Amino acid sequence: MVRVVKQPEERKEELLGVAIKLFMEKGYVHTSVKDIYMAVNGSFGMFYYHFKSKEEIFEAAMAKYTDQFVKEISDILQNTEIPFEQRYQLVFSHWLELILGRDKVRGTQHDVEVFRILSGKMLSGAIHPVTLYIDEGIKRGLMITDNSRQSAIVLVYGLFGLTQEERNRLSSNENASHIFAQSSKLVSLLLGADEKNFRFKE
Repeated sequence: MVRVVKQPEERKEELLGVAIKLFMEKGYVHTSVKDIYMAVNGSFGMFYYHFKSKEEIFEAAMAKYTDQFVKEISDILQNTEIPFEQRYQLVFSHWLELILGRDKVRGTQHDVEVFRILSGKMLSGAIHPVTLYIDEGIKRGLMITDNSRQSAIVLVYGLFGLTQEERNRLSSNENASHIFAQSSKLVSLLLGADEKNFRFKE
């Protein structure tokens, strides 16, 4: 079989893409370095040219996944071809997928530390697109708030904190969709909006 020659940066991105997929499907513990380089028809040497260890590619893969997650949220919230209220629903569904997928990746203390850092990056990155979404809601007469950025911060960090506290209490993410569904009243009060426009169906 003829090996395809690729530029180093292209190979690195390919490894990261496969690593994200495998970590999310199989989890950190059950994904090996060999699984990753074999999935791209690579070799032991090729992998270690780009990454020193499984821990290092995990950190890089999850950082890339975080960037993708924030971009996808931004793309959804700013897509005016999607009805305004539906965008809110789609973002919650996207967030729920992340929460449920998190348990598959969970496995080591290293993993916990990585996600603690990335959670902050993810939440911080979501503030701007959520602010723009609230600004649009204000212009449409669907929301009333004196400070859209502060409202976005409370909304993003508040809902994350709510799901985290419940997850810790139950040691499970099984009720995340229920929390989102029950939070519509809180969201509508925060944004001065009609609750029926911000319902999340379980």
